Amino acid sequence: MTSLPLTLPGLGRRPRPAGPSAAPLPVATLLLLLAALLLCMLPYAARMPVWASALVLALLVYRAALGLGRAPALPLLTQSLTLVLIVLGAGWGLLQTFGTLLGRDGGTAVLVVLLALKAVETRSGRDLQMLALLGFFLTVTHFFYAQDTLTAVHALLSILALCAALACWERPGALAGATGPAFKAARLSLLRPSAMLLLQALPLAAALFVLFPRPDSPLWQLPVSGAQNTSGLSDTVNPGGISSLALSDAVAFRAQFDGPVPAPSHLYWRGPVMEFFDGEAWRIGAVSRQFPEVMARGPVENYTLTVEPHDRAWVLALDAPASLPAGTRITQNLQVIKPSLVGTRTRFKLSAATEYTYGLNADPDWLSRNLQLPERANPRLRELARGWLNLPPLERVKAGLNVFRQGDFAYTLNPPTLPSVNGMDAFVFQTRRGFCEHYASAFAFMMRAAGVPARVVTGYQGAEDNGNYLIVRQANAHAWTEVWLAGQGWLRVDPTATVSPDRIEEGVSALRGAPGLAAGAGGWLGRLSLKLDVLQNLWNTWVIGYDGAQQRQLFEKLGLGELGGWKITLFGSVLVLLGFAPLLLRRRQQAEPLSAAYALLTRRLGVPRPAQEPASVYAERATRRYPQQAEQIQTLIGEYQRLRYGPDAPVEAVRAFVQRVRAFKPRSGGRR
Repeated sequence: MTSLPLTLPGLGRRPRPAGPSAAPLPVATLLLLLAALLLCMLPYAARMPVWASALVLALLVYRAALGLGRAPALPLLTQSLTLVLIVLGAGWGLLQTFGTLLGRDGGTAVLVVLLALKAVETRSGRDLQMLALLGFFLTVTHFFYAQDTLTAVHALLSILALCAALACWERPGALAGATGPAFKAARLSLLRPSAMLLLQALPLAAALFVLFPRPDSPLWQLPVSGAQNTSGLSDTVNPGGISSLALSDAVAFRAQFDGPVPAPSHLYWRGPVMEFFDGEAWRIGAVSRQFPEVMARGPVENYTLTVEPHDRAWVLALDAPASLPAGTRITQNLQVIKPSLVGTRTRFKLSAATEYTYGLNADPDWLSRNLQLPERANPRLRELARGWLNLPPLERVKAGLNVFRQGDFAYTLNPPTLPSVNGMDAFVFQTRRGFCEHYASAFAFMMRAAGVPARVVTGYQGAEDNGNYLIVRQANAHAWTEVWLAGQGWLRVDPTATVSPDRIEEGVSALRGAPGLAAGAGGWLGRLSLKLDVLQNLWNTWVIGYDGAQQRQLFEKLGLGELGGWKITLFGSVLVLLGFAPLLLRRRQQAEPLSAAYALLTRRLGVPRPAQEPASVYAERATRRYPQQAEQIQTLIGEYQRLRYGPDAPVEAVRAFVQRVRAFKPRSGGRR
């Protein structure tokens, strides 16, 4: 940190001595530092308890009032005791909230509180440097929670503000006494070198990001887990479980197809498959590792899936998967899963057949599991379905759909509450108002009662077209059924389409405004949201998901594929260094004119100077050797001290000093 001010453009006219300064902080510098810290801490207002956020804000406001002379300064002992009590109280409170003072949530909350406490006792430039360094670290911690474009923009603004505070400390007179337009110009003069510093760093950072050899998985992704992750689907289905997701516009995943996008009626994204029913809810049963036999009856769709973190193992692939990405596997019921949870935004390259035949030779024992029902559950619905036992299996399926088609059923997110016992009887014969999980559950129950193997599949249906890719939101969560028929295998049957065909053909957006459904953003706000999502998708693809495969693909497009990663990195690094070399040399020459002139003076005098010898001591030794030029030497060295350690030195004065040193010639005959 001590070298930072020397690198700021335009700030090299008054180099400071090495090491942190103990000089008191000017008020303007203090206020700018507090504002920069507040900007760094801002996202934590939503992550910490309200009392902790209020405490941090109160500490910063108190320090600002103290600097402005609008708050009384406490005696040192009283202040120290007060801060100790605050540390103990805040530590106890955070421990009660997070259960620990370590880890992501507890540890970062402690850091924020300690940072505010440190700001209260800030007095000197040394404290400013420490707070700025902690501010940079705190800025990085936000990436533990999210790695989206908004977090990146906030990080850039925070770094810019912290650099401006350092620049203000380097130029304490920049804001002093300035008002009106002069004050605005002074602020810009502080932001300009900070922005220039960032702009200088960007090409080097971009070159290293693109050229540095990467593994086939993203290099810098961090697990984002906890309450911020939208878990989405559950491993059980009961009335209300999926309809609650329809209230959310949060993105579940994005999909980009290599060719034309399939029709909306084919966009079934498969999630957990429920094969066990306990009378109240459908649950995931035992998972078979037998590889399923899938025969495509149409073209295979190739696509890329970018899944938001959801802390589950399932991949949500398009029905039915034809090929799998590395590190995943498929179960007997066509569910694609990972051996570990999806805790980060992850990209998968897949292919799928939207028209297929599956499960022709299903295991009879496995099929028998899809006929099981609790003995006494929903007796009326069971009796209704058993009346179809004399029909062919396909006719039983049609009879089940006719129940919904002819029974005045309605699709709604606000159905009446069902009893926990015999809830499907109440739904089919009384309320007749429900969401997709109501219809899928009741239909699967009827099929099993009618002797047709059936199960409930959950996932997402439909998507929102956003140019060259699709957005699938939590509001697209859906449940449907599958039945098994001899000679046809497992068939998808969606009873919701019988009641509300618009939900399937036009997607959930066609039902916007319906009671209970998410309103969504329409008009210009909706269009703006989609434009911002395009940026987010590019960020996900080329920054968050930039891996070895994308790097090789980029090199091949540039005609550099044959060189290999390390050669390209070495070549790029040399180019970057050569590009920066003239700038660095010029900066060095501009930043040290006083030191260079002082060194020239000592060489001409021929009096060696130890590195740590004060200029005044050196002047005494030099005048003893050249007594006839003592006054001239004292004048030059005094001018050097005034320019180096005094207030902001004009460029013209520095140039004049350099010229006088060059013109100085020691007379011969000096004492040895």
